[in-house]
Amino acid sequence: MSLVVGFAGKKRAILAGDKRRIAFFGRAERLEEELYGGEIRSSEDLERRAVEFGSKIAITDGREKVWKRGGVQVGEVTELSAERQRRRRVYLVPGGYLLVEVDGQKAEISKRGASTLIILGNRFTRDFAFKRLGSGMPPDEASLRSLFEEVGRLTASVSPDYTILISDSVHPDPEAVLLRALKEDCEEGGWELSGPA
Repeated sequence: MSLVVGFAGKKRAILAGDKRRIAFFGRAERLEEELYGGEIRSSEDLERRAVEFGSKIAITDGREKVWKRGGVQVGEVTELSAERQRRRRVYLVPGGYLLVEVDGQKAEISKRGASTLIILGNRFTRDFAFKRLGSGMPPDEASLRSLFEEVGRLTASVSPDYTILISDSVHPDPEAVLLRALKEDCEEGGWELSGPA
């Protein structure tokens, strides 16, 4: 996990995500705890600590965590291992959002609404982003750029590169547009949508 931040307002939706992917091979609980607790600041420090713990890792900075599906902005953080595939997804348009938990082959809407700030990531990145954005004005492009640049200097779990998507296309029925995008993703991913849709 790293960082995805989204905001759905009445007339605007904005979504941003970094591009870092870290694969852990074998047991790496202590390394993950340090990384996701904000104790490891650079990629070099992460690689050094991996060696010290006897863990194997692979770091890449090209994974898009935010994209558009039609007129819907989608963001995702993942936890993938040999035993489990878990994803948290946010779907945003002006006037609406869905927060979806995907565990294995099951997808479930955990939250929905008209307007909110959503922060997905590890403990350190979520807390840091909330301190910067959680009270006050809704985030705009400048505040998200500042956030991602700052958090990228503070933790190795976030890449220096990031993507920001902005939409001001208002839909007459935002929830229907969001549900259509989710159902398309479920069909493509082979996920069963459970709970009320």
